[in-house]
Amino acid sequence: MNRIVLGACALTAATLPATAMAAPAESNGFGISLTVPVVCDLDARDFVVDAVQNSISGYVEEFCNSARGFQVLASHRPLGDSEVVELDYGGDYAQLERAGISSVAFRSGPRLGTVPVRIQAAGLESQLAVSFSITAI
Repeated sequence: MNRIVLGACALTAATLPATAMAAPAESNGFGISLTVPVVCDLDARDFVVDAVQNSISGYVEEFCNSARGFQVLASHRPLGDSEVVELDYGGDYAQLERAGISSVAFRSGPRLGTVPVRIQAAGLESQLAVSFSITAI
């Protein structure tokens, strides 16, 4: 994406009228600036259910170009008093909150990488679906 934007800036600069090209002795000039939008995305893939251990494992691919980093959240139905769900998100361990949304990881700076994920549940009263989301900081 950066190549396309920079290419468009170079093309724009090349098509400016000749008067915009100042001679070295002149004091007038122009500047070019651009803003790269913050883009973040998650892609969950290859999850496998282990019915014996009551767990699910797989991989999540993270992409975020935010210089300040990002946070990964897990959304799920509210949990009952006897339900416990533990999450290992690339070495960040969290117990899912009863309310239905849990912060599971924080990353500083931009990142593109694959993270192993394992969800372990105990005492579930009904099926549980967990959705991951990403929020730039």
